[in-house]
Amino acid sequence: MRASQFINEAIDSDAVNELDSFIMNNEELYRRRFIPIISNIKRKMKRGIYDHEKVIKLWMYLVDDAAKAYVKEHGSIDQDVSDMFPKETRMQVAQVIADREKENIEQGEYDVSKGTVS
Repeated sequence: MRASQFINEAIDSDAVNELDSFIMNNEELYRRRFIPIISNIKRKMKRGIYDHEKVIKLWMYLVDDAAKAYVKEHGSIDQDVSDMFPKETRMQVAQVIADREKENIEQGEYDVSKGTVS
């Protein structure tokens, strides 16, 4: 087995799906983090300086905020973010979002000027 296979097996796909769903259904995160990131990415694409690998780091800001909010809302008193969503899991969520939203942007789904999905 390759190292990447071990990493993928160590990632809890249920946790990835749960955090992704939480992000996509949280209005505050959508307004405060998601839309500004989409706007930033669209600018980078328009200028021809978009780098998909670097965008993962950008999405991590959203994912980390979401993980903190999720733990605050659903976790127990003694849990912290790294217990519920280890870094590898959060990075996988960022990768999933980056891939999906790149495709959505390329298909013209977002009208960032209105802050809505068109």
